[in-house]
Order: sequence, then structure tokens, then C-alpha cells
Amino acid sequence: MFHPFRVLSFLSLTLSLDASVHGPFVQWSTAPESEASVRWVETSGGSGSWTLGKSGFGYGDADDATVIREMEGRFAEVYVRRKIAVPGDLPEKAELVLLARYDDAFTLAIDGREAVRKNVRVVDGREQVIQKHEANKWEEISLGKVEAGERIFSAVGFNDGLQSSDFTLDLKVVARWDGGEREIVGEGAEWEYLAGAKPTAGWRRQVGVEKKEDSDELPELRVRVKGETDWKLVEVERVPFAKSAHTVASAELTGLPSGTDIELRLGDRDVVFRTAPSKAETLRFVTGGDMFHSRGLLDAMNARAGAEDPMFALLGGDLAYTNNQNVGRWFEWIDSWVENARTPDGRQVPMVVAIGNHEITGAGYRPNDAPGPEAADEFFSLFRMQEAGEARQAIDFEAGLSLVLLDSGHAATLASQTDWLEARLKEREKVKHLFVCYHRPAWGCGTKEDAVGIQKLWCPLFEKYQVDAVFENDHHVHSRSAPMFDGKVDTERGVPYLGAGAWGTKVRSIPANLKKVRPWMESAYAKNHLYAVTLEEEGWMAVAKEADGEVFDRVERRWRR
Repeated sequence: MFHPFRVLSFLSLTLSLDASVHGPFVQWSTAPESEASVRWVETSGGSGSWTLGKSGFGYGDADDATVIREMEGRFAEVYVRRKIAVPGDLPEKAELVLLARYDDAFTLAIDGREAVRKNVRVVDGREQVIQKHEANKWEEISLGKVEAGERIFSAVGFNDGLQSSDFTLDLKVVARWDGGEREIVGEGAEWEYLAGAKPTAGWRRQVGVEKKEDSDELPELRVRVKGETDWKLVEVERVPFAKSAHTVASAELTGLPSGTDIELRLGDRDVVFRTAPSKAETLRFVTGGDMFHSRGLLDAMNARAGAEDPMFALLGGDLAYTNNQNVGRWFEWIDSWVENARTPDGRQVPMVVAIGNHEITGAGYRPNDAPGPEAADEFFSLFRMQEAGEARQAIDFEAGLSLVLLDSGHAATLASQTDWLEARLKEREKVKHLFVCYHRPAWGCGTKEDAVGIQKLWCPLFEKYQVDAVFENDHHVHSRSAPMFDGKVDTERGVPYLGAGAWGTKVRSIPANLKKVRPWMESAYAKNHLYAVTLEEEGWMAVAKEADGEVFDRVERRWRR
């Protein structure tokens, strides 16, 4: 019988969702046959709705009063406006002066009529930044005489690109005349601002932020087994999304029937996923990492993942490329998964996630002095882990499959996980299908240095406990090693290493002298891809596919147990 974590009394309210909710998506981290974590993000101001903030607005360089962390990689324009009272008792020769710090460009209008244009021009009907501009000093711009009374000042700040490391729009206004000055709008004054959405027509001529409703109207989640009539309302937990004003909402479902389609309803959004079967003659999953350099690549590969009709997707780190300082980029990552990672019959693909260096502040690989979970609070607040603040996981499927996921030197050191790794592998000596996944490769194709710490600390354990294969990522290429044992090719005792992380990134070049510098490498391509892995009675097969389904690599191995 289906028993969600906690069933609540039914309420009549049904909320229609908009762009302020991202999700839901389904994550597996415990018992995939009977449990699932349903998660989504609820945004709070600054992303899709007008809200109040103190000038200046932006991110990077630690020089902004209102930090819009989600801007990088997601959008390049911010809109601000406020009502300004121009005094009627100013001297006759007084003029208004705008003082601006901006990176990289802006326009300003008074009562809907453009008065200032700085470093931006219109090309083919679209605004285009002319050149980079640093916000390192106040620039003074005369506005001339402005008629006394209430005026609406509105401005648009433009960044020079989505991947820019910083952005600033900071404005203040003074009145000046010979021998005198009066502050009209001071530094740090409140403006209404809109980030992450386009304003409606007439926005320059009106002000007034709509207040958000209380939490009574937050979206509710209902669940049922597909085919049943009644929906059950489940308890939702809400926690801050890292240090942002946004919220991660989640519901932990338990007691689900195995191998069964489960329907979710969040407001007016319906999602279907399937629990893992307790027994399976053939089992299929997809795997890859390094997902999001551009939305086009991400969408295409997520669609390929769904087209493979897998039981789940094993995602090996560098998911949204936020460096733990851009929660808004996660919104697009989630939206892309929800929209594209659908099986041919419309089910959402559940995910299993590992951590990568671009989930960490500074994007570092620090195998010996990792900074700890506080450097990855976006990742740890967004995803459910088996242990709080630990990315390592061991997930068991009743159909005889176990996955061991590790942190390859990002939030945690390698040495701190080695005893845990051996204990988890030893517990699974009799499991028929055993795979490991992490981010930084031990046996790559040479586009970056190999993780020698993993070679020394973890690879001997993979060999000792006869791991079937290891999935690696990070290097932005496709690569597959021969079976490796004690640093050498050994087709009988060795463990193959597959992947190397090129789901949705710009790919790197394969070394021209590959066989000379990496004689153990059996296959390497500069291609975006995922692996479709099929488990059958006698062995397993991994097929590397591009977004269009083109196959360019294949490996088959017998089970080792």
C-alpha cells in the first residue's frame, strides 16, 4: 500500500504556478524501489517580480548593496525605478545631476522619456553593450532642468555578457547651482527592481511593488499511484536556498510500490516518475557530468537522456556551474531537466547526483585540504544527501545493483573518505552489479592531470572489491580506459574507467600523441555525450551517444561476481 511520508488534511486551495517556482524534480538517495525525494525551488523577489532593494544592484566585486547572485550566467539586464520628488524651491539656475557607477552600461528615463544612454546602442532592434566599463568611480551626468513635482526615474542596467564575473548599477541624484548642492536621491536609497524577467509595457511610468501573499498560498504537493482516483496531500519542508532569499521545498515520499508509476501534482503542474523495480532482467541508466555551459547543449543532452528511457540518470558533478555563488543558474538547470529529461511516454527521469568542483566556492580541486560543506551550501541545500554535509553515498537497488558515489576532493578530502569507501565496498562484496561514480578522473586521456591521489587511495580498493566500472567526469571530453589493475592494463582483473564529463560543455581537444602518453586509453573523442548503460544477466554494456543519438563508442563486459 502507498504510504507517503505524512498525509495532511485536504485544503481546497490550488495554486497556479509561474516562473517563481522551479521544479519539481525527483531525486533518489536511499531506497529507489520505495522512496523518493521530490524537490523544487521557490524564488523570493529579485527573480521574476518587482521588489525593493537598496542601490547599487549587482554581483561580484563585493561593491553592491543589493546582491543579485542568480544573475551570472542567466540574464544580462536589471530594471530599476522609483518616484522622485523634485523640489519646487530650488534656485532658478539649479539643474539635476545624475551620479552613476555602472558595469557595463545603462539607460535612464524620466517619466518614460529617455534622458541618458551610456555605453549601449541599438543593433537590429536589440540593446548591445559597446565595450566593457568598470564601476570604479562615480560618473556625473547633467540632466538639465527638470520640472518640479513627482517624477518617475527608471533605468536599465546592461551587462556585457551572461558569463561576466560582475555587474553593477548604482545611482544617486543631486541638484546643483553656483555655490550650492542639495541631495535629491542619496546613496543606498531604495529603488524598485526587477531581475530575471522582462517588465510589462508601461513599466517606466508606474511604481508600486505588489506585496507577496503569506505562506498560506505556497504551492502544495499531492501524490498518488497512477490509475488511482484520490490524491494525497504530503508534508512539505522548506529551507533557505544557501544564503539567498529563495527557498528549497522538498517532500520525502516513503512506502511507494516498486516498479510503479507515481503521479505528482504541484499546484497545476503534473509530473510522473517510476520507482525502481524490485527485480529486473534488464536494467538501464544513463550517466555523465559537466552539464551546463549553454542552455542549448543542456536541453539537447537532457532530451537525449529522456529518450533513452532509463530507470535513472547518474549525474557526476559540475551540474550547473555556479561555483557556489549563483543560485539563479540552478533555476535554469532545474527548468531544463523538468522540461527535457522525459521518457518517450512522458515520465520524468529520476536523478542520482555527485558533487564536482564547480559546486564549490572557488571551483577548486583540493584533495588534501578541501574546504568543507560550507563551501558548497548551494549543493547541500538543494539536494538530499544520506549524511548532512557529505556528498558520499552508497545506494542499493533490490535488483542487485549498488552505486557508490564519492567527493573527488572538492568539499571533502580523499583521505577522509577512504575508510568509509572500503567499508561500503566490503558490505557489497556479494552484490552482482557494483559501480562507482565521482567527478575528477584518476585515469583520464590527458586533457588535464590525473587525480593521482585517487590512483593511490581508492583505485586499489576498486580492484580489491572487484568494482565493475568507474564513471569519471570533469575533463570535458569522452574517454574510456582499458581495464586497469595496479596502474597497468589487465583485462582479467582490471577496472575500466569511463566518461570524462562532456554532457553540455564546450569540449576540449584530445592530445595528438594520446597512445604515447596514455597507452591504457582505449577510446577518446572530443564530443558531447552521455553513456547509456544496460545491465543484463551475463554482463553489462555501455554505449556513448551524442545528443542526436549517434553512437560512437561501445564496451561490453561480463559480470565479475
